[in-house]
Amino acid sequence: MLKRILYFIGLISFSSILALEPIEKLLIEKAVLPEQKKAVKAYLLKIAEDHRQMAQKYKEMANTKKGGKHKYDQKHRKDMQSLSQKFEKDAEVYEKAAEKL
Repeated sequence: MLKRILYFIGLISFSSILALEPIEKLLIEKAVLPEQKKAVKAYLLKIAEDHRQMAQKYKEMANTKKGGKHKYDQKHRKDMQSLSQKFEKDAEVYEKAAEKL
């Protein structure tokens, strides 16, 4: 049952860029048994890993040139770097939350 709940929450939260949604905070608070804490920690670390992978993809996209105008390339690079930084920060938040369990 807990695995199904975690899977559902994972699907919802993966589409979000914001770290630690209220439902995830509730999951952390309600995890009292060692098995529950282990499952929540594994979930948080998986989300952190996914966010790190996305950050890496955006970094790679920032370094590619599209062959368009220089102004467009600069804006594209800036946007990709910004998204990369957001995903890196989110990954750190998830890892810190997992360490507290």
